Amino acid sequence: MDKYMKRFVFASLSYLGLAAVFGILNGVTDLGYFAMFAHSHFNLLGFMAMIVFGIGYFILPRFNGTDLRWPGWVPIHFWLGNISLIGMVLFRGIQIETGASWAEVLFIVMASVQVISLFMFIVNIWVTLTPKQKAAAQPVTVPAASPAEPEITVDEESSIAALIDRTPSVQPVLVDQGLKLLGVPGHLDKVRKVGVTLGMAANNHGLDVDNLIAAVKAEIACAGGSVTDNRAAVVFSSETLIGSVLEQHPRTKQIFERYFGDGCFECPGQAYESIDMACRMHGVDSDMFIDELHAAANEPSVG
Repeated sequence: MDKYMKRFVFASLSYLGLAAVFGILNGVTDLGYFAMFAHSHFNLLGFMAMIVFGIGYFILPRFNGTDLRWPGWVPIHFWLGNISLIGMVLFRGIQIETGASWAEVLFIVMASVQVISLFMFIVNIWVTLTPKQKAAAQPVTVPAASPAEPEITVDEESSIAALIDRTPSVQPVLVDQGLKLLGVPGHLDKVRKVGVTLGMAANNHGLDVDNLIAAVKAEIACAGGSVTDNRAAVVFSSETLIGSVLEQHPRTKQIFERYFGDGCFECPGQAYESIDMACRMHGVDSDMFIDELHAAANEPSVG
């Protein structure tokens, strides 16, 4: 949080104390209208407005996934707002007590400065929250280069029957991995007819598809075959939605948990929050975070 955003919060707490003091004085003494004026203005323009300014400058741009349009305005707003508020209360009190016209003029000047400072906040936040919206980018895939010679493709979409036909020793390996029905005579013909893939089998039997792929690759390699997979490299952008990443690439969960905590998995905001927005909210460098997501999502199934 920027130091001036914090100063707005600290100032609001100070004004809350002043408002409380004038509220008590208004009840036990005869300060009249001045005490009421000071009490109400320290409460409204001091405590309530300042707390809104401090939190608003920090939170609202992050909710919108953007930077504050004019951050240099914040310290100017802080000093103008505080000086003018104190001046308003002071000169209003002098004017009430003495009737001096110069005090009334200075009160009007301070009130005008206060209005200017308020509109600095309004314009800054308004412009910040209304940029031209960009369409959320979805994961981009980079096609893998075509192999120079035929290889056995092993991935979630690989046909179990085709793998066994190419390398028969894969069948007992898959049985050992949990696909027990493949050991039943005649069941392979049913698998062939339906076109069951490694991904389908893993899903139906509650198995880890990456473990199946790794076991098949290892067996094919031991049998002297050459294996590859046709999975394309996954590339995320800063505008990729969090929910899309978590749903399509479960391996990235550990990255989200490390930086954002496990509350991210239950948060409904993941359906519309981008990676960039989440990083802004948590003060994380988005480029570094995306690099780690790439490493997790594109991690090979076997070492």
